[in-house]
Amino acid sequence: MLPQWDQKYSINNAKIDAQHQKLFELAAKVEEISDRPIYQIELKKLIAEFFNYIKIHFQDEEKYMSEINYPYLSQHKLMHKQITSSMIKLIQSIKSTNDLKEKLYIVVNSWLIEHIIQHDMMIEHWRQSTQVKNAPESFEEERPKPKKFLYQCQCEGKTHKVPYDIHLKIQYSKVQFKCKECSANLILCKEKTEN
Repeated sequence: MLPQWDQKYSINNAKIDAQHQKLFELAAKVEEISDRPIYQIELKKLIAEFFNYIKIHFQDEEKYMSEINYPYLSQHKLMHKQITSSMIKLIQSIKSTNDLKEKLYIVVNSWLIEHIIQHDMMIEHWRQSTQVKNAPESFEEERPKPKKFLYQCQCEGKTHKVPYDIHLKIQYSKVQFKCKECSANLILCKEKTEN
């Protein structure tokens, strides 16, 4: 089951939050049609709506990141480009309606929803941390701690706490980081971060 929109996914920007809510609604439609028969024309209409909406959303989100001087803007743009590219490939490789439904569900789940929950939330996390930096010293204890992404190697029971910038390099620049003890590549522990 895909997650539903929740206020905890807010990045405290009304326009972007409203767009994220709409994307969650579109994702719910994709999930709903994945379990029932559907005409190809209905499916194509949903894909077109999704595709057109994410293009507008990505432009607005990139503008917002630029306005707040988000330091990972170029990496975030690359992620948006990859999502758009995967949608185009999906549309071009249609074999059957069922094949299309299955691929669309994978794209929506693994790309879009995961992107909002993980990467878009980092925008808000960064914004909060910069606000606290500029606040009076009495607010120092409220400063958000930098998120760390948990990675594993081949050492038994060992996890590596990786900062967001390194996480982005591993995931999107295909740079490999190795454990100093076992020399194995670090692999992301799915969905796990530490505050």
